[in-house]
Amino acid sequence: MQKYNKIQQRWGAMLKKLYFYPFKTESVMKSLFSYIFLLAVLFTSCRTAKVTNTQGVADTSLRGKEILEKHQETFPAFETLAGTLTVTYSRVGKIGQAIPLSFRMKKGEAIWLSAPLGMAKVLITKDKVQVYNKLNNTYFEGDYSISEKYLGVHLGFEALENLLLGQLLFRDRHTTFTPDGERYKGELNRDGLDLSFFLNAAFRMDSLLIVQEKQTERERSLYAAYTYQTVEGQLFPLSLLLQGSQGGEQVQLKLQLSALQRNVSVKFPYTVPAGFQPLTLQP
Repeated sequence: MQKYNKIQQRWGAMLKKLYFYPFKTESVMKSLFSYIFLLAVLFTSCRTAKVTNTQGVADTSLRGKEILEKHQETFPAFETLAGTLTVTYSRVGKIGQAIPLSFRMKKGEAIWLSAPLGMAKVLITKDKVQVYNKLNNTYFEGDYSISEKYLGVHLGFEALENLLLGQLLFRDRHTTFTPDGERYKGELNRDGLDLSFFLNAAFRMDSLLIVQEKQTERERSLYAAYTYQTVEGQLFPLSLLLQGSQGGEQVQLKLQLSALQRNVSVKFPYTVPAGFQPLTLQP
């Protein structure tokens, strides 16, 4: 029991420093909540997966519609996923710590995360985001409008799934594509967002930049970069680097997937413990 308590204290200290730091102050919450939101969504065991080579030469004969179709053809086929997501959170000038999270997902329906020893859980469904934290006995429950309020970017469930899986956030016929050396360059302006991105030679997302059209003096942007792994013949992200900026403040999340399994039985246990206090986020 004493050994167990020491392990629990160790994980608790790490979680408190890394995972729940953004809940400490309202000002930090405003600029970083969307990244906790993404953290609530994402994907390890000690085993390291091999990076799949997605480099090559872009086919200059392909038209934009054909590039989009080929990108959609590469989407991994699955109903459920289970594995581990190692997350490293850091701010500019500070070294982050890595923490493994249990990850489960049912395509189009739910994403579930659990921190070590069940100290925190996250459940994201089509219309709701839920988080509870045993370190300070608080919980949060809200809809996707929270992403607009704190980042200015509306990420619904489908867009969030696409971001995690290395797919285009929006399937829009107005997306333009141009072969560019080893990659395909794409651009789209939609819902007040400027999106520019590159697909690799395997037609999967290589990098993505989202910039909110300036509505306030605090410009917001999100950059994402990917590497991939092959799981049962399907191409899934191995690592995802997210870099966010708002009004000059920058944060970084590095996510790494491992021990990924397709089409396994999954459950999403989530019950807020009695006595926990709701976390109120101010606009």
